Order: sequence, then structure tokens, then C-alpha cells
Amino acid sequence: MSNTKTDVTYSLPDGWRIVRLGDVADITKGTSITKSQTIPGDIPVIGGGFVPSYYHNQANRMGETVTVSASGAHAGFVSYHNGPIFASDCSTIKPKNDHISTKFLFRLLKSKQAYIYDRQSGTGQPHIYPKDLQGIRVPLPSSQEQHAICRVLNSVDDAIERTEGVIGATEQVRDALAYELLIRGMPGWHREWRDVPGVGTLPASWDVARLGDVAEVVTGGTPLRSCADYYGGTTPWVKPTDLAKGNTVSTSEEYLTDDGVAVSRLLPQGSVLVSCIGTIGEVAIAAIPMCTNQQINALVPNEKVVSSFLYWVCTSLSDFLRTSAAKTAVPILNKSSFSKVTIPLPSIREQNAIARLLNSVDDSLECLRAERDSMAVLKGSVADGLLTGRVRVPVRD
Repeated sequence: MSNTKTDVTYSLPDGWRIVRLGDVADITKGTSITKSQTIPGDIPVIGGGFVPSYYHNQANRMGETVTVSASGAHAGFVSYHNGPIFASDCSTIKPKNDHISTKFLFRLLKSKQAYIYDRQSGTGQPHIYPKDLQGIRVPLPSSQEQHAICRVLNSVDDAIERTEGVIGATEQVRDALAYELLIRGMPGWHREWRDVPGVGTLPASWDVARLGDVAEVVTGGTPLRSCADYYGGTTPWVKPTDLAKGNTVSTSEEYLTDDGVAVSRLLPQGSVLVSCIGTIGEVAIAAIPMCTNQQINALVPNEKVVSSFLYWVCTSLSDFLRTSAAKTAVPILNKSSFSKVTIPLPSIREQNAIARLLNSVDDSLECLRAERDSMAVLKGSVADGLLTGRVRVPVRD
């Protein structure tokens, strides 16, 4: 039975007991400090968010500390700090004695994260006060078993962190490889080069073209919202937030009916979708026919370019597109400016070869991300079993 939103109701193993958090730990309110009161330093100031509010040159908590955010949208967020911190808009939790370790205490409270969020009070700004934490009941095994449980969970964390490191390194390799391939071409394929102003040194056999020369640029639109007959159908109506889910897109938050499609523009499968208003530079390939809203410019490729190559070109242009966007309250890269963006253009054969190579790296990244996500799910299950005593771990002498 889950213990995230209820008190402890399951049976405990022999030797375990239930204690109130306030009986085994000192729960202390932080000291308020504004950014203007800080002195530049490297001590994180812990407030109400997921990351430090700012940094200071002094600490008011030393060593291992568990914090619980005190106010704001993330009131109740539990975090662990191995080094000195300045505790501000948070409560700090430190063991009163060696009956419970700080790391085990963090693991226990993190497993109760949803339950702690539920203890928020206040109609305007949510709060979690020390008194809201005092009465939380937690299971307490022996010190030896606490350390054994933490070792197991630390090993899972280490595996996830190693995989994250591999993902980060592979992303860097992919980005560097994409830069080289999209400018220099496939290794060993070229011996002669030419300088193209504004583009770079390209293989001599490559052409240079504008996006509007290799694809029809289609700006999406929003069917009349007041007409319910346009919405709730089966054709995806894609917005920029739908593009951030992978290289291809086939689903969306909202869908259009046939009537909605009739007043919009149905894009063919293989269209390359690029967000050009607000969040600039998100790119995906339409895996099925679909429509988009006006924040997206779609590139419908002609015979000069293949979709997969065009996807990688547009991905590599993300920073340039953001820089080129009109400096308005909401950044905009209009259709005309977008159509005039210049790109290098190899032969169709080389476009396919470049896209296959970059896609293979991305496929490896997807496998790594799936592995990381599986380990995160495993960690949750293992933590739940270990921290409730339903799964026991051997204790070292």
C-alpha cells in the first residue's frame, strides 16, 4: 500500500518502529535574506524553489542537511545538501542523535514527497511550516539497516548519474558531428572546397539554397475558436509544445475535425515543422498528415531535399533562428525572413547518408534515455520496498 498520502498503515518487520519526525530530528526555520543582502560567494541560498535562489559568502547550516521549501509553488519540496548552505525560505531537518542518519532521513522524506505537498496551507501563497512536519510518522530500522538501504539506493543513483553522463557526452558528440557533416560533408567524399560568404567553407560540389527554394513554407493558423465543429476530431493540430517530444511528431494536445482541417491547411507526412514565434527553433518531422497553429512554419520539401536532412539542417540553425527573430515582446521569425535563410545543399545521395548517420546517433540516445527512465522507475519501486521494510537488504557486520 502506498504511503505517499496517508499515514503509516502497513506492518513493519521485527526491530523496526514508528516515530514522529519531530522526536528524532530538529526542524528549524531558515533565516530570511534578500538578494541585495547577499555578498558574492559560493554558498547556495536555499529558498522555495528547486534550485538555489542565489549565492552568498556565508553559511548558516554546515555539513549534511535536509531542507523542505517553505513557501511558493514548490512549498514542501525536499532536498539534500552535502555541503554548507544558507537556509532561507525553507525548514532544515537534522537528526537529534545517531539513531537516524541524515541520508536515510532524506530518503524517507523524499519517499513521502506527495504527502508533504498535501500538507501545504494558505489560500494565496502555499506554505509548509515546521509544525506541519513535526508530526509526520516515519518507519525507523536499525542504524545498520539504514546504512544498508542507503547503499543500495546510492548505487541506483550512481547508475542513473553515469547514464546521464553518457547521454550528455553523446549529445555533445552528435552536435559536433552534425556541425561537421552539414558543412564539410561525409568523411572522405570530398577533396575540393569553396568559401561561401555567410555560410562557410563547403565542398565544391555542393549548392547553396534558401529554405524557400527547397520547400514550400506554410504558416499554420487557428480555426475560429468559437466554432466547436472545428475541434475534437482526429487530425493533429500541432503547437510548439508538441514539438519538444522527439524528432518526429504524430500526436498533439488538440485535434481538428474535417471541418477544421478544411479551413486550415493539411500538411503532408514528412513536412518539417519549425516553431517561429515565442519558443524559436523547436523542430520535428510530421510523421502523419497534420495541421499546425500560427506559431509554426512548416517546410514542405520539394525534389531538391529530403525531410530527414532538412530536419538536421533546421536543428543546427536553432541558435541562428533565435538570434534572427524580431526583437519584440514575443520573439517572431516571420515567414518571409524564414524563407530567405540560406543553407548548404549536397546531393540527395549525400543528404540521405548524412541523415542516416545522425539518426543512428539519435537512436542510441533514445535507447540511453529509455534505460535512464527505466532505472528511475526501478529506483522508485526499490525505494518504496526498502523504506517500508517490505524488501529487506542484507546488513554488513
